[in-house]
Amino acid sequence: MAAESRQYITLESIINDYLNESEQSIHKYAKCWHIAYRGMEQLGITFFYAIRSVKLPVLGNQTVQLPNNCLRYTKVGVLNSAGEVVPLIYNNNLTFFADQMPDRQSKTIDNTFLALTFSNTPVFYNYWTNDAFTNIYGLPSGAPYQGSFNIDESAGVILLDEHFCFDYIILEYVASPNPEESCNIPMQFREAMVSWLWWKDGRAKNVNRGRVGIDRSLKSDFFNDRRLGNAEYRPFYLQQAYEWNLENQRLTIKA
Repeated sequence: MAAESRQYITLESIINDYLNESEQSIHKYAKCWHIAYRGMEQLGITFFYAIRSVKLPVLGNQTVQLPNNCLRYTKVGVLNSAGEVVPLIYNNNLTFFADQMPDRQSKTIDNTFLALTFSNTPVFYNYWTNDAFTNIYGLPSGAPYQGSFNIDESAGVILLDEHFCFDYIILEYVASPNPEESCNIPMQFREAMVSWLWWKDGRAKNVNRGRVGIDRSLKSDFFNDRRLGNAEYRPFYLQQAYEWNLENQRLTIKA
């Protein structure tokens, strides 16, 4: 019986299922675990990836270190009085220059150009409110400007502009699985993972023996089981369809 917890199943129990089904000994467990872990990485990034939310301190040079298990970010911001994340604005013009140095700000800001720009050029506004133009900064009307950010993936840091005045950020990101911890996957993908093991564990043997057709059949089984697992993992709910229909009606009336 596979170990289940809140509709999740451990990777170890799936490997045991495969070993029993393929009539292999427990001595093959280490090899199959590494194959299954690769399958979990692929399925996890595509379907059931884990979103983690962390509160990170801002360093003195207006940067934040990314967690080591961060695959990609989903949200960068600060908290408001309702416990919601107020997203910062992504600014790809923030330079990566000197982002590892403690005096990054002094090396990346040209005060001469800043003074020249504001003294000799007009300021453009892009939002009309209360009989006057103002800057919306990409946020809802009336929301204060919190700052902007950029991410240097190779250095593993988040860059913040000079206007950011908080001592922390809230980062929501896609986390990679930890091989040193017990790995769990949604039970809807159990058959997909077993099919992955059948395909990858016997691939070299089948190809070397000229049984390319068997390898292709096992590959097809995996992608079909993956499709079925995703359909069960993300079912269609009538309540969601009802809310979606109401939202479309409101948009149509406004138009």
